[in-house]
Amino acid sequence: MSDPIHAEQERLAAVHALQWLETAKSEDFDRICRLAAAYFKVPTVLVSLVEKDRQWFAGRVGFDAPETPIDQSFCAHTIRQDDVMVVPNACQDPRFVANALVTREGGIRFYAGAQLKTRQGLVLGSLCIINRLPDQLEETERRALKDFAEMVMAQIEQRQMLNHRDPITGLPNLRQFLVDHAYRNPAEDGRLLVMIDALDRHWGQGMTLTHGIRPLHAVIKRLAERLSRRLEDTTPLYHISERQFCFMLPAQIPHREAMVHSVVLMLCESELLEGVTTQPAARAGVAQFDSPDESITDLLRKAMYAVETATQGRTYWATYDAVKDSAYRRAFTFINDLPRALTNGEIYLEFQPRFSLGDGRQVSAEALLRWKHPVLGQISPAEFIPVIERDAQISRVTRWVLDNAMQTMTRWSNLDCKLSINLSPLDFQGLGIADAIQQACVEHHVDAQRLEFEITEGEWIRSNPNVLEQLAKIRGLGADVAIDDFGTGYSNFAYLHEIPANVIKLDQSIVTNLEHSKRNRVIARSIFQLAHDLGYRTVAEGIETFKCMELVREFGCHEAQGYFFSRPISAERFAALCDANRFPLQALSCVVPVSEPPHGRGLLNAPQPAPLFV
Repeated sequence: MSDPIHAEQERLAAVHALQWLETAKSEDFDRICRLAAAYFKVPTVLVSLVEKDRQWFAGRVGFDAPETPIDQSFCAHTIRQDDVMVVPNACQDPRFVANALVTREGGIRFYAGAQLKTRQGLVLGSLCIINRLPDQLEETERRALKDFAEMVMAQIEQRQMLNHRDPITGLPNLRQFLVDHAYRNPAEDGRLLVMIDALDRHWGQGMTLTHGIRPLHAVIKRLAERLSRRLEDTTPLYHISERQFCFMLPAQIPHREAMVHSVVLMLCESELLEGVTTQPAARAGVAQFDSPDESITDLLRKAMYAVETATQGRTYWATYDAVKDSAYRRAFTFINDLPRALTNGEIYLEFQPRFSLGDGRQVSAEALLRWKHPVLGQISPAEFIPVIERDAQISRVTRWVLDNAMQTMTRWSNLDCKLSINLSPLDFQGLGIADAIQQACVEHHVDAQRLEFEITEGEWIRSNPNVLEQLAKIRGLGADVAIDDFGTGYSNFAYLHEIPANVIKLDQSIVTNLEHSKRNRVIARSIFQLAHDLGYRTVAEGIETFKCMELVREFGCHEAQGYFFSRPISAERFAALCDANRFPLQALSCVVPVSEPPHGRGLLNAPQPAPLFV
């Protein structure tokens, strides 16, 4: 891109930033036009802003149209002159002799225009005077026309100050930043955007509630002064939101990391203002132009994400991480698309069977949430459920699961099996989960004794008295309560007696490695034995081999589930397999007497089948 083209892009961006003048009509510009018309004794005066394909008029006298095509614009020529452009007789000027504004009846003959130029040297358009008769312009009149143009620019700058400057600090604001960087010069690729969150949000809110808004504004103004002094003669500083500032750095600036670090440390220094000791706790984010197609708004978003990374990581500053950002945006997609997915079939349930290790019967099934996104494809529950929990949407999903699981149980009324449903710790905070379960059972005519509800172990159970109360209500309905993932984290039999649970599910991280880990075998055997002595029904999940199944049976486990038996399957396939008695342990129980002692001729010595379902 050549310099003239880049200069024109900057000029167009500056004009585009004034489009609010087109809708917010101001009498001040028309007043200047009337004064100029009286001074020069002409019928028409225009304040013309020249864009790529048109010119439009911020003020006008003696001209009906609010804009004209660029090919009719005299002012498009004025902006390329070094001085006032004068056309004594347009009918004799080859540039305009065929112009529609000239050839029409009573068309333009005399034209004179003075540039509307910003302090940065960008020409936005012109103030022009027009007559239907040929004329000349004296030198004193040329100077007067320039003065009128300066009056117009003063009005524009005054309005820009209101729209493009922060009222507290007087610094250029976000709107001005977008104007200044709307077009990129490839020679500047690699530049860095540094965004600074200069004030801790919670501290700022607390100070405002305690002392009022004035001390907060004093702190923000003081921080802006510090930043301005630090960056003086280096780069322009922008105040883009109440707490945030930003500035650009060239790609090759030496020691830029040290500079950013020192800026943040400087902002974190406390001082006494308005009788309040400041605690800024500033954070900064750094992002770099990576692609020629990247816009300034893209760069702003990346810098904002880098600031959030620094805040979450409790560091002074952080650089943009594309991998983490991609994951963050993917998570946002989950939240944004969740309502639709719950209604259009993208989110659905599958069911993993559970079997009795005593007689091989299929006794239960666990309802598992699945999401097939139209763009992202199949999404793992391990990925989307934590995101939904962080966004406090999990109770909405739990209600959906309850309704759909109960509908399934209604269709399975002829099957002798329970259904296990997972609950989130967040379900016990806002959702009256026990009442919701009871209501769902009533609506779908499902006996609560056919249900089991799984919760993960953890301190959260005892830290909130409402949890134990809700669990007791669930048990009171007749449903089972299972402690899932037992054996990791907060595992503690000492507190189990406080929890109204009657089932323990051993964590699959212990189960899946039983064959190769003596330590895991010791842990599993101990847990099963103690749970049995305390009266709990035990379940091993994550069974993937015949030998692993035989080990947990030998250890006294009551029930098991895992890929060895079946992957999660649809409700229809589950019902069909139940009706046909085609689950694997049912076949094995016909080969091996269930009364055989665990250390005798057990299932381990029976023919070892391959997994039946995949």
